[in-house]
Amino acid sequence: FTVAELLKAGAALPESANVHPGPLAVVQLHNGGDAPTLVLGTQNFWTVTRYNWSAYYALAVIELGEAVKAQRLQTP
Repeated sequence: FTVAELLKAGAALPESANVHPGPLAVVQLHNGGDAPTLVLGTQNFWTVTRYNWSAYYALAVIELGEAVKAQRLQTP
């Protein structure tokens, strides 16, 4: 989906998504008996799922990468 398509459909997007230049995928993650979580996937998300088809795996890899990046930016 494009950002414009998601906004037209009524999605509330984070600022980072509003300025994303490429397509976004809406990924539904099931949480047992709780309501599912919806996340937006970029090209990186799709690329990770070529190695392992699990959306949970892809999300974990991306979140780990973000945590490593944040730590490296804080470390002199």
